Amino acid sequence: MKNELRLEVQALRAVAVLMVVLYHLWPGRLPGGYVGVDVFFVISGFLITAHLLREVESTGRVRLARFWARRARRLLPAAYVVLLSSAIAVYVWVPQIAWAQNFREIVGSALYAQNWVLASDAVDYLASDNAPSVAQHFWTLSVEEQFYLFWPVLVVAAVALAGLTSRISSRRALTLVLGGVTLASLAYSLYLTDHNPAAAYFVTPTRAWEFGAGALLALWTTRRAPGTRGARREPGTSMALVSWGGLLALAWCAFAFSSSTAFPGVAALLPVAAAMAVIVAGTPSGPVSPAPLIRLRPVQVLGDISYSMYLWHWAPIVVLPFVLGHELGLWSRIGILAGTIALSVLTKRYVEDPVRVAGSFGLRRSGVTFALAGVAATALVTTSLVGSSIAGAAADRAEAVTKRLNANQPACFGAAAMDPDHPCTNPDLVGTLVPAPEAAGREEDDAYPGCFAGPGTPDLSTDCSFGDVSDTSLPHVVLVGDSHLRSYLPIFVELAKNRQITLTAQLKSSCAWTSIPLEDEDTLRVESCTTWRHKLARWLEAQAPSIDLVVTTGRAKYQSGSHAARVKAFSATWSSMGRKGIPVLALRDNPDPGRDPNTCLAQTRPITPDSCSFTRAHGLRFDDAMPDAARVTDNGASIDLTDFYCRGGTCPAVIGGVNVYRDTSHPTFTFMRTLAPYLYQRMVALDLLEPRTG
Repeated sequence: MKNELRLEVQALRAVAVLMVVLYHLWPGRLPGGYVGVDVFFVISGFLITAHLLREVESTGRVRLARFWARRARRLLPAAYVVLLSSAIAVYVWVPQIAWAQNFREIVGSALYAQNWVLASDAVDYLASDNAPSVAQHFWTLSVEEQFYLFWPVLVVAAVALAGLTSRISSRRALTLVLGGVTLASLAYSLYLTDHNPAAAYFVTPTRAWEFGAGALLALWTTRRAPGTRGARREPGTSMALVSWGGLLALAWCAFAFSSSTAFPGVAALLPVAAAMAVIVAGTPSGPVSPAPLIRLRPVQVLGDISYSMYLWHWAPIVVLPFVLGHELGLWSRIGILAGTIALSVLTKRYVEDPVRVAGSFGLRRSGVTFALAGVAATALVTTSLVGSSIAGAAADRAEAVTKRLNANQPACFGAAAMDPDHPCTNPDLVGTLVPAPEAAGREEDDAYPGCFAGPGTPDLSTDCSFGDVSDTSLPHVVLVGDSHLRSYLPIFVELAKNRQITLTAQLKSSCAWTSIPLEDEDTLRVESCTTWRHKLARWLEAQAPSIDLVVTTGRAKYQSGSHAARVKAFSATWSSMGRKGIPVLALRDNPDPGRDPNTCLAQTRPITPDSCSFTRAHGLRFDDAMPDAARVTDNGASIDLTDFYCRGGTCPAVIGGVNVYRDTSHPTFTFMRTLAPYLYQRMVALDLLEPRTG
């Protein structure tokens, strides 16, 4: 006999999906709407465990293949329809610059590993500024599918444990096993959220306790009311107040939480408890009961289509700006909401329900279900790999053009066009763009291995030297700073190759050379930076006799504290070298576009000198204290190269045919190579290097 739907669960689904969809459409209005995901996790844990428990109590076992096949028929058809539609949208409307990431994440979603893909990217320096993909939201579905894979195995293990002894019932064994896993997951979630929140948000072990909370609730409520089916009514006002309390707590989370809330650690306890409260209360009777709202037809319909709504709502948010040629406005967002609801109704009616209840084509047989799911997943993966291959081939061609122009630089190429003493224009470079947007990020990917410590790496580089550092006839230059100083590596490496200097670099992601602690919610990143700085101080002290010049810079956006405090901290740190007579050169940070100009350039034809530019005021909106710190530091000096990036009040994204930025803030290596002679001239003018001879 088919079980009735629990009305309060359907209402919770409606609340959860609306929170997520409205959060994605209007994040500033509902900054904590992402907690709707946690509500879904609790519901899944509750319903799936209740189903498994009924099977255990009626048959004494769990038929795993049948369970997994039923989940596949319920979830995969709609998900694969949306992924296929998203892949087609990427082919048609999304610039090739974004194909590799989008198709990579479609593959991850088709294989239900998207959360691990995003967790990897979240802690990957080179991927941390990735724009959202059309399949980004599938991370939650990946977590759910992984739960559906391992949770019934735990149930089977618990039943087997109970079978080994007559002193423990299956229900008690389930409580012990599932409760232990839930507590372990919660403890790990609290730990990782504190130490590595970027990864903690996505990985399955930090989310399993939310499913476990729903599972334990299922064990408790069925013990209280064995045999209960369908929607429940509880007498009195107490349950009504519990239900209202849960709903109001969810509303509070949606408005009070934000992207700065450490999640899913302690903060996730509240939405999880709120969802559990609504389920416990059921549909209570009484004059203050929320039951009339719960029973409203629109609420129940939204709950019914919540899965399809979650699937459909995200891709239009990503793709529509490319179609329209501008950011989403009010009416386009309303259109996405209306279109999502319409598509979800159709998907529920013509995709979800027919496959879920179908008996034709042998779909009721588990083997057939798994085979068809494998075929569909293979088709999606193949489609995505073809797209990635096309994008990769285009990037290869663009990279070849870049290498050719770098080897034989034409007149007025790159920074030469901004030479303050001899500004020039080469008509042959009009319309040129190297590296092309699809290849801009490639230059740095594998360049100078061993020269850069990632966010979680506290160790200094041991193999980032160029030239014979024991040759005392050449000045030994040491680079100390973050990823923005890494952009200068091609310049100094070329000087080392030309035997003008010897070079050693100590570079770490988001970790400037100062004593002010890094401000970051990721304590692992903070601790790593602090440890790296301590090691750096000892290393510099030991290497000081062989160092002739230290060069530093850092992303101004990440400088914390007042201007005066930053100047003092920089100067105090640098003076460890300056007092020894070693000059310290501070390079003013490059203008920061904030958004990746390559996304704009990929959609712009023809390319002109003004394409995708931004204002100087915007590019320099972050206060850089390093130049002022250099002025008050013993043997300090500073160089400001802003005029090579900006002309008057405008900072072009294309200068002398060269693409200036690889991403949201880092210059391309190609542009930096064209800047090399001008930085060298200014260093010579400051008597930091000897002029070339011969």
